[in-house]
Amino acid sequence: MKKGKTKLTRQDAERLFEGLPAGKARASSRPENPFDAGVFEEVKRVEDEARLWKDNLITLPMAIELPAGYESVSRMREAMVRAWRVRWVREGTNEVVAEFPDGWAAVRPESGPIELRDPSGVVRALYGWAKNAELRVLSRYQVESQANSSSGLGSLLVRDRANGQILERSSIWSAQTGTNHPEWTRLSVWLDLRYPQHRDPLRYWDACEANNQT
Repeated sequence: MKKGKTKLTRQDAERLFEGLPAGKARASSRPENPFDAGVFEEVKRVEDEARLWKDNLITLPMAIELPAGYESVSRMREAMVRAWRVRWVREGTNEVVAEFPDGWAAVRPESGPIELRDPSGVVRALYGWAKNAELRVLSRYQVESQANSSSGLGSLLVRDRANGQILERSSIWSAQTGTNHPEWTRLSVWLDLRYPQHRDPLRYWDACEANNQT
């Protein structure tokens, strides 16, 4: 006798779906209109989220230590957009996520604050992890203290932080440091005369000057 598959009655088929909630049957899971706008919105959202993972995203403090000439955080952020080509992605309570150009990175050393470095490796800003931390953007030219470990005395120098070159140096070694050093005023005046906008951390950097002109 030839064997065949058992014939499934309608009653048997209905019993297979007992207990399932009744609903409107659909022949296809696709939208009735294949060009429904919601479909494209969903695809765009997924693409945007996927792209975020590939971008150079860096989390920064919400607060910024305002340099001279900037009256608000919003104005400082606008200037950073022009000079650094940064894009503000989203904000939280104490932090903001920004997309930077290729090569920028946030580096956390073994001790000290986090360093925001540009593509050439120069530290352009510093910030900590605390909730009340502030982003401190650094200038290209600045007066620095230099200590002599053997004598305990210190001197001052003006450094170009873009290339590490020392532009001017004090001739006096003193136990007083920083603004108390005998030649602090002389070096400050020297810097003011040659780079009058040196207190603006978004000036004099080659890329910043080029970006601000475009």
